[in-house]
Amino acid sequence: MYSYFKGILSEKLPTLIAVDCNGVGYELFIPLSTYDKLPEIGQEVTILVHYSFNESDGVRLFGFYSDEEKLLFRQLINISKVGPKLALSVLSGLSVAELVHAVQIGDVNLISTIHGIGKKSAERLVIELKDKVGDINIKAIDNEYSGIDSDIINDAETALLTLGYKRYDIRKAISKLLQDTDFSTSEEITKAAIKALYKKRNI
Repeated sequence: MYSYFKGILSEKLPTLIAVDCNGVGYELFIPLSTYDKLPEIGQEVTILVHYSFNESDGVRLFGFYSDEEKLLFRQLINISKVGPKLALSVLSGLSVAELVHAVQIGDVNLISTIHGIGKKSAERLVIELKDKVGDINIKAIDNEYSGIDSDIINDAETALLTLGYKRYDIRKAISKLLQDTDFSTSEEITKAAIKALYKKRNI
């Protein structure tokens, strides 16, 4: 029904945005992978849209920054017992590239670090998606942090995810740490991030 909305970003939350399209405000649920790429409130944005309707929830709109996110979301909700809420949680827990890679190599442990996904659910996702994710055109896992080896960052993020921290909080903490400190190993980043996240939690 809808392909995309192009308008002014009028509201921005980690799980929800509003886009003003010529005076009509559309509310869309989003994953953190989309939130991280959004412009500031008041700027123009183009959001890909998935339209959903059922008798219990009525009409709901889901927004995505990229074609890959939208396609993977649709593949996820076609899996038995995976609804839109859990699909958004999956996309919030891992980037598209990370999830596709994890499915391809059968990394159940990494997938099970996602909030709401246990080991059995992770195994089911691997089985259901393995023959489908090949349709998703992705590049190598992006390094969102300049000036440091992506493998070091990925290892640190994986360790922190395993400890139960949320990806959004992890990336925010690491980005701030890298502004002030040079790290040479993933262990150094992991320890520093744990201290920063613990301090933030106890403020």
